Amino acid sequence: MPTFIDMFAGAGGFSEGFLQAEYKDSYYDFLLASDINPTCEVTHRMRYNEQLGLPTAFLTKDITDPDFVEVLLATIRKKFPNPNIDVLVGGPPCQSFSLAGERRKNDKKDDLFSYYLKVISAIRPKYFVMENVSGILTKDAGRVKERIIREITNIVDYEQVKKVVAAIKTLNAEIPSLHALHCIQSKLEIVLAEYDASTKRRSEYLNILEKLDNSAFTQSELAFLHKAMLAEKQIIHVHELEAYLDRLAERFISAYRNNKLIPEDDRNYIRQALNLLKQQRTLELISKRIKFCINECHLNRSTYKAQFDSMTDHLEQESILQIFTSAIDSLLERSDSDATTEVLNDTKLAVEILCEDTLSTLQRLTDLVAAHCSTEKIAAIAELTASVQMYHISGPILLNASDYGVPQNRQRVVFIGCRNDQELITEIPATVHGSDKVTAAEAIGDLNYIDIGENAIDYNAQYSATFAASEAGSIRRNIQGKLSAEETGRYGEMLTYAEWSRRGRLNPKRFKIAAPTYTAANCMDEVATARSKTVTLQNHECPNHNQMVQDRYELIRRYGSLSAAKENEPDNPVLETKKRNYTCLVPNKPSTTIVTIGDDFCHYGANRCLTVREMARLQSFDDSFVFQGKRSTGGEKRKLETPQYTQVGNAVPPLMAHAIALEILKKIK
Repeated sequence: MPTFIDMFAGAGGFSEGFLQAEYKDSYYDFLLASDINPTCEVTHRMRYNEQLGLPTAFLTKDITDPDFVEVLLATIRKKFPNPNIDVLVGGPPCQSFSLAGERRKNDKKDDLFSYYLKVISAIRPKYFVMENVSGILTKDAGRVKERIIREITNIVDYEQVKKVVAAIKTLNAEIPSLHALHCIQSKLEIVLAEYDASTKRRSEYLNILEKLDNSAFTQSELAFLHKAMLAEKQIIHVHELEAYLDRLAERFISAYRNNKLIPEDDRNYIRQALNLLKQQRTLELISKRIKFCINECHLNRSTYKAQFDSMTDHLEQESILQIFTSAIDSLLERSDSDATTEVLNDTKLAVEILCEDTLSTLQRLTDLVAAHCSTEKIAAIAELTASVQMYHISGPILLNASDYGVPQNRQRVVFIGCRNDQELITEIPATVHGSDKVTAAEAIGDLNYIDIGENAIDYNAQYSATFAASEAGSIRRNIQGKLSAEETGRYGEMLTYAEWSRRGRLNPKRFKIAAPTYTAANCMDEVATARSKTVTLQNHECPNHNQMVQDRYELIRRYGSLSAAKENEPDNPVLETKKRNYTCLVPNKPSTTIVTIGDDFCHYGANRCLTVREMARLQSFDDSFVFQGKRSTGGEKRKLETPQYTQVGNAVPPLMAHAIALEILKKIK
């Protein structure tokens, strides 16, 4: 059975959808989930370890930690000896890319997708999925999207790179005087050397971690050793890179020896740039430390922030290359000999090739071969360079959750990469269309028996019977939301949306689901002592709205939104609030996008906000799925706690994840 791990797992929307998916006799085995938030670990462990009895591991750790990949691999191997990881899924937090907010330079969240790609590079799954807000497609005039695709396509197969280098050596025999070919060979040899050095360091670190687990060191001693190891782990010397840049520097220095016409400072720009390129890993570490300081000290929107941003600007390779290129062009304009001009042009080309991405270098190789070699050789090199690209992607796929049986118009974009031995996925076919989409009333109509300030722990039989007799309560669908049983087996079963939510969408032949248990714990260390309860229905609690808030909700229901209510009754004091707007659900339509604050929504049939359970229904979570921790929180506590409303609002809708999982399951080899 194919396996998967869930990164940036949050409450577990991806996890839930992948476990629901089945195709013929195939389904997924869930190895591990990871998230930085400890409350999400409680939700995951209570669901998958305790309630479903799965051996799934959970890693609570920041993906930007320098040892994240090593600890991830160690955690998986400790739980599952010799595992194959077939699918990696995740949704790096979208705050930096959201249409609703500004993109902040040096925001820690900006580059989380790059760290996600590093995990992909390390474990090399057959497929990976990266989910984000649709605004990422237009962010920075599309440059963010282009960068994501460029970085995906630059994950390389190093075994194939070795074959390319071997092929270049035969080309050198045919066209030995071509400087660009030598530069390309050197660049690819450095790429291989960097990979070997990083792989060796990772292996060493994992071996030491294993030995430390069995050691007699105290906790403080272990903490000291880990800190020292991390500092050393990040410093990797690639001797091939250093030697190559030294050769470039020596040739450049030799060309200007005894030259009295060019000031030494002008020449030093080139030598200094070559030295800085040797120290690029160190500069990256410095830049990361500055970014860490910016975020830890909350420097946003301040003079300090601008100063710190300028530091990271100057440390970037692009900035170094701009100065280098300007300096070498200036020297070219003043060159007084063909020999010096040749050295300058060769140095410029060598640095350009060294600093470009690997696929650009391979394209350069293909173009060179096309200009100098036979048709047979051109075809052979083109085929070989094409095999270097580890992952293929058709481009971003725009999804609307309501197309997959989710009672919510939630637009998201997914990037689905397939390894070069797998079939490309270009779309996720919709299961529901147009007016057939699941409505808000279908989703939550049976739950509106709750009173203000009440915590309901069971369904109301009388209310449920009344709802079942209504139009919304009588619409039957298969598990994917289709109104007709077009498929055999469990996908052909026909229930109302509310019935699917109560019964659950996990296959009962595979899963024996224990009674829903809630704990108030915000981390696993608190579970043993925190209050808990096991009841039929969890997370269905209505806040104790005062009369003014209830009156405000009544007006919002009457006019459809807060802004419309203010327009109609501008002087009504009930409508005075710091909130920008409220959304009122429409019963016969899917809801708008569910967010992380429950009282932003007004129930279509009551003067109150939505409960966590109602929001979970609109996200397509089963009722047996319990969101742990506090219902809501605020202020500084948000840094340590992830309340239920936030867990629900940030989640990937399980039925949308189900559709993605099913498409991969149909294609995976």
